[in-house]
Amino acid sequence: MWPKIIGKKETDINHQLLAQLNLKKIPSWHQLKQLPKVLDKQEKIRFRLAYALLIFSVLGLIGAWYNKNSSSQADHGGAYTEGLIGAPNFINPAFATSDVDRDLVKLVFAGLMNTDNNGNLVPDLASGYSIDAEQKIYTFELRNDVKWHDDMPFTADDVVFTVERIKNPEYKSPLRSSFNGVTVNKLDDYRVQFILDKPFAAFLSILTIGILPEHLWYSIPDFGAELAELNKKPIGCGPYKFETLTKDSSGNVKNYILSSNHNYHLGRPYIDELTLKFYSDFETAASALQNKNVDGLMYLPKSYKEQIKNRSVVYKNLQSPQYTAVFFNPQQNGLLNDVKFRRALALATDKNKILQEALNNDGQVIQGPILPDSLGYDENVKDLDYDLEAAKKELEFLGWTLKEGSNIRQKNEQELTIKLTTIDQEENTEAANILKEAWEALGIKVELDIVAKSKVRQDIIEPRNYQVLLYGQIININAGPYPFWHSSQVAAPGLNLSIFSNSDIDKTLEKLRNSNNDLEKADLLNTFEKKLLEQHLAIFLYNPTYTYPVAKKLKGLDELKFINLPADRLANISTWFIKTKRSLAK
Repeated sequence: MWPKIIGKKETDINHQLLAQLNLKKIPSWHQLKQLPKVLDKQEKIRFRLAYALLIFSVLGLIGAWYNKNSSSQADHGGAYTEGLIGAPNFINPAFATSDVDRDLVKLVFAGLMNTDNNGNLVPDLASGYSIDAEQKIYTFELRNDVKWHDDMPFTADDVVFTVERIKNPEYKSPLRSSFNGVTVNKLDDYRVQFILDKPFAAFLSILTIGILPEHLWYSIPDFGAELAELNKKPIGCGPYKFETLTKDSSGNVKNYILSSNHNYHLGRPYIDELTLKFYSDFETAASALQNKNVDGLMYLPKSYKEQIKNRSVVYKNLQSPQYTAVFFNPQQNGLLNDVKFRRALALATDKNKILQEALNNDGQVIQGPILPDSLGYDENVKDLDYDLEAAKKELEFLGWTLKEGSNIRQKNEQELTIKLTTIDQEENTEAANILKEAWEALGIKVELDIVAKSKVRQDIIEPRNYQVLLYGQIININAGPYPFWHSSQVAAPGLNLSIFSNSDIDKTLEKLRNSNNDLEKADLLNTFEKKLLEQHLAIFLYNPTYTYPVAKKLKGLDELKFINLPADRLANISTWFIKTKRSLAK
């Protein structure tokens, strides 16, 4: 009987406790503490599950509300490593000529002007500018919140110093010709003025060059500037600042480490650290990308795409004002003086085959130097279509005939021979071999001269040491075609690679250079292109797509569509990011 008595007492106690937990009103904390005493084991389990479900539901509702009313935003932090082809030489805006040097200059230095993601010019170190009615006086207001990486203030003195050093012949800057006929004056600490001898519509594009810090360079003599340590350990006022470099046992620079400039005048860059690694060729660089030794590459030739199985990599396909063409130098081969001979070579060139086989169709066939979607482009302007039989007739008209049993045409016992030179890069060598095959089918003996990338400028381009050159040129859309086609530019450092003088073309380019009216410029560009194609001064092949492989983790590149120069892909790197955070909408 004892157990029953105990059970009855317990029942009475439970009823009393339940009565205290009156559900008609919210139980007090004291009442809730009694709950475990009245629940059995199963009820306790169910209660705990319900309590956990309630907590998760509340958290879920809070999370859903937060996600609805907040957005993901860029945050500071993270590191990015990019592979570059070549080695740094002059990290100095006054000396930089290679892509590697220009990339580093773009990261470390800043100019009065910069380019946006569509290739348009925008102020950088300048807060504003004005141009007089005659287009000869440019007055710049400078930002007063800019500091060099050593915390010294940026002023107008730095701008004047940079331009005067570039203009000094002893400084040996390759940019010297850009400032011919230009005078720079300091108006006050934050105003400078440029006075041009004559109007030059593309002058603003020249002012994208980085500015040097006068307080560090003034004591270095001009004749010894190329030897200064600042060329390797630069100090600028750009988005990133030099931290350290690493060399191998032979003294070659293997990598650079840059850190974000927290005082950058356009806002602290989101990515904290950049590491730039240098490779001698694309094959080694592509292997580094595949093996995740780098997060991205400055550029990836089309032929290496299939080798990259790294799923963390995406490709940015950028448009650029670049074309690959065949240039003629009659000073090295007199046959090229004859427009009919040049016409025969053009007729025997299958541009579509070159694009398909050398570039895997990663680009577009072009008719002339005015690229699609650019000012002055006319889709009705056409070059010659591929026609091997018509090309043969041109050569026969010139007296070049095939003797029985011979594959090489002759004239007066002389064989028809030309030398074709190009750079040692797979895209170029494949295109050169296609040209060789086509021109040999025409009855021309073609000698190929494949030159290492490191030697092509010094050994081939500058001395104009070639007969026929297959080469790619990056044009400055703001400067126009003058530097590439005016007869005054046929010798280095000019960029006219087809060694001809044509007075009609010169006059058109001179008018174009001084014009500031888009309608007039478009008309002049159209006239220039037609005259150029009539004379067959070059064979324009294709405009390649610039393939920029980067890690998926890298964000903020969606608006990057167009670049004038390879280094321009980095023009807005301060807005790229890896880390993110969520913030409530205001």
